[in-house]
Amino acid sequence: MPIFAQGVTKDKLTILYYLRASKVDITREQLHRVMVDNDTMSFFDFQACMHELEEDAFIAALPKSFGQVYRLSVRGSDVLEQFVESLPVSLRERLERYAREHREEMLLQTQIVSEMEELPSGGYLVHLRALEENAAIMELTLRVATREMAQRMRANWEKESEALYANLLTTLLKTEA
Repeated sequence: MPIFAQGVTKDKLTILYYLRASKVDITREQLHRVMVDNDTMSFFDFQACMHELEEDAFIAALPKSFGQVYRLSVRGSDVLEQFVESLPVSLRERLERYAREHREEMLLQTQIVSEMEELPSGGYLVHLRALEENAAIMELTLRVATREMAQRMRANWEKESEALYANLLTTLLKTEA
């Protein structure tokens, strides 16, 4: 009869396992969403585990132009290999399935990013970026009058950025006939 990890040990192994299963660098928020969606641990347990895993070099935090992402370190991979069997097969399968189903979405969330800032003189600046391999392929900064307009632009950016990029290229690269 297998002995399964429990408590903090299980939580840490779960995080390490998902980082390996995801096959992409993901943000802390994305990783927390995975844990919530799969009902594996509380917010406070997640935060404590992430801190300890990073402090003990089981995971690596990497700065990116849109924020920080995490990946499994060599040390974390070695520990996971030694103790992976102490995670229930059902949990491992659930995390693998979740990773497969959400990989593209998570990758897109780290490639199509937006920020907004309130201006002291009124209005908002909305920064929109499309990234590929850590390089910005398109960056726009627009000034809008209201918070609602800024939030609407950010909400539409993810689904409209590709069409906007194609339209800009077509318009700006056309030659005079």
